[in-house]
Amino acid sequence: MTLLLPRLPDPVAIEMLTSPLPISPALSHRKQLFAPVGGRRATEQDMEALREGVLSIARDFGFPDQADVSSRISFDRQAADALKEGLNLTWVEAGSRGGWTWLACVLLPDATLWRFGRQNRERWIASDLTRHTWSRLWWQAVVFGTGSELLRELSESDLNQLLERRTIGGDPRLVRALAASVVEHSSFETVARRSLIRDATARLRRRLAFIDARSLDVGDLNSFCEEIVADSLRALRA
Repeated sequence: MTLLLPRLPDPVAIEMLTSPLPISPALSHRKQLFAPVGGRRATEQDMEALREGVLSIARDFGFPDQADVSSRISFDRQAADALKEGLNLTWVEAGSRGGWTWLACVLLPDATLWRFGRQNRERWIASDLTRHTWSRLWWQAVVFGTGSELLRELSESDLNQLLERRTIGGDPRLVRALAASVVEHSSFETVARRSLIRDATARLRRRLAFIDARSLDVGDLNSFCEEIVADSLRALRA
């Protein structure tokens, strides 16, 4: 049965973040809520297992000591798989902001602090699921699949371009097809990956005003994205 995460209301999370006191990890919070239906309520045992899994990965990359950017990105890729495997969520439940806020502020505040610090509230309070420390990783694993080599090839900047554009990021097949084309071409091109993916996503968004990518089969979708990337390469070379 799918899980229902505990949910932490935004005002409670804001109070925790604005307090001068450190936020201590816990398996529950006295003000947490649950959705009334839709699955099985996550138990403290479920959450303890998830916490240990995430922290085990974090320790491999330097937690609790300060880590460089490369180590933290590598942590993200492995943690994405752990979250997907440890949280059997429906897309409806995963779209609830309060559950991710609970994970950041109650279950994993030490790991959240290590990954992003305390200054950027979006990383703690899930106002944007593509920016939140933990929700973004779960969705990455959903879009690309657990253990995805393609996901491991992509930088944080690449993923921002793909997943923060809702017309693209809302279609997993389209994200994978465009990402695969960009990675393939950037491996032997002198054009910078960042420039290529920014130009390609802009071109794709314009084309999506006239083409429904969901109506294309896999072969046509791959060809469509190849054409977009080829157009970008020609423009950038010029």
